[in-house]
Amino acid sequence: MAHSIVRTLLASGTATALIAIPTACSFSIGTSHSHSVSKAEVARQITAKMTDAAGNKPESVTCPSDLPAEVGAELNCDMKIKDRTFNVNVTVTSVDGSDVKFDMVETVDKNQVANIISDKLFQRVGARPDSVTCPDNLKGVEGAKLRCRLTDGSKTYGISVIVTSVDAGDVNFDFKVDDHHE
Repeated sequence: MAHSIVRTLLASGTATALIAIPTACSFSIGTSHSHSVSKAEVARQITAKMTDAAGNKPESVTCPSDLPAEVGAELNCDMKIKDRTFNVNVTVTSVDGSDVKFDMVETVDKNQVANIISDKLFQRVGARPDSVTCPDNLKGVEGAKLRCRLTDGSKTYGISVIVTSVDAGDVNFDFKVDDHHE
């Protein structure tokens, strides 16, 4: 089957997402001695700023830890709206003294991305690979990239994933299986 998968160079997938655009926030951490935004405050910001495509606010938000006040620091939180769980990536964009600015964007769960890729390959070649794994969630913003892996028998291939558009809560992405195994 590996030969068939390699010939399936480019395919598209769609995952239902939560929002269409990233949301920016600014928060003062109080003193410059503080080195993070509390997980409770990050959860409050997500609750205040994020909605689903129908405009519904989150019923609950859970973040695993505080957000370090360092440019590039990331935190992945879970948000529940109408009995559905969504992933939200929070990334610090700037720190000026005690003022921390960060972006929030809904992400597609890495397992959902892997399942969509596996399903699309099955539709194209009539068989599923042994496994498809992705190391991280896929950010729901146009141009976001992710590198996944496909295992078929004894061969492993890389898969390049790129978000092509986000439209009315759907994250559309293309993926390409590498021509040669690793």
